[in-house]
Amino acid sequence: MVALLLMAKGNRTAATRKVRSSQRQRRVRVYTAWHPVLVALLEHVLPEGWYQCISEFQLAREPLRVDIVILRRSRRGAPPRPRLLTSVVGELAEHTLVHFKGPTDELERDDARMLLAYALQYLVVAEIEAPAAVALRVLAPRLTPRFTEALRSLGCTLTPTGPGTHEGRLGVFPLRVVETVPANAREGEHLLYTVTPGMVADPGGIPALSPAEIAVFWALLEHVEQVRHPLPGQRKRHMKDEKRVVESFEQALARLVARLPPEQRLAGLAPEQVLQAYAPEQRLAGLAPEQRLAGLTEAQAVLALPDAMLRALSEEYLATLPRQTQAAIQKRLGAASGRQPARRRKARGPSK
Repeated sequence: MVALLLMAKGNRTAATRKVRSSQRQRRVRVYTAWHPVLVALLEHVLPEGWYQCISEFQLAREPLRVDIVILRRSRRGAPPRPRLLTSVVGELAEHTLVHFKGPTDELERDDARMLLAYALQYLVVAEIEAPAAVALRVLAPRLTPRFTEALRSLGCTLTPTGPGTHEGRLGVFPLRVVETVPANAREGEHLLYTVTPGMVADPGGIPALSPAEIAVFWALLEHVEQVRHPLPGQRKRHMKDEKRVVESFEQALARLVARLPPEQRLAGLAPEQVLQAYAPEQRLAGLAPEQRLAGLTEAQAVLALPDAMLRALSEEYLATLPRQTQAAIQKRLGAASGRQPARRRKARGPSK
């Protein structure tokens, strides 16, 4: 009897440990890798010094965080009009809560309800007396019927105000919904493509960016690299879609670079850095014979010769060249003939 009781107690203990372990696993916060991309994007298009961009916000004294971005005014006065992404960062309130759905997510019914709950909790925790100081933004690839219906059930009706933008009021809070897919085609809004499904399916389809947008895109690349390789002291997070984010930005970068004119691609590079990418014969292509040899060492001048002239050089002369140059010549001539060049025999001394 005692043995049975001890066995039952052991089974209950093991079951309790298993439940607690599963609860701990469920509490692991999984971030989407598109979230820091949006934060970096907003930080670079907001008027400098006018807003504080908060990537997370604790809504209670217990660890409860909002999966939204807070744009909080940090100084008084009328801020300058932003030049980029005005659909998202134009006409901000003192406190603007941005609810974000990345390229691999859709708006659901619960998003409407949670957005209202977030706003009300934010009033309490941030100790805001006037609800008019808070506005809401939703950033998603597309509006969905279920999200629109959920808004309607909460008394909010959206009115189109432009390609991809809609306005309404959710409770006492002004609401703007930005559909990133149609909105990114507008001038000044092309960077929204980086958070659309197109960035995953066709990164090379990114619209032609203005110089100001390209500068922001370079900054986004740095943030993407930090997603993959955090700086010393930064905690590595579990992130959904991390691989997709990295691959998408790498492919988009290749397309953008291909579109740049040569002078922009080479801007900031020293001549020797550019020439390192080319073999000696490629560097001299198109130059007159007397120009080709100007400033070159003897070994470099030899490597600049065409294959037919290299074959005409005597073995005695080739033996005077540096070993690295000899190896390069052998490799070229062997590749041109389709076979490995024969090794030269060492000259024998006179027989005794």
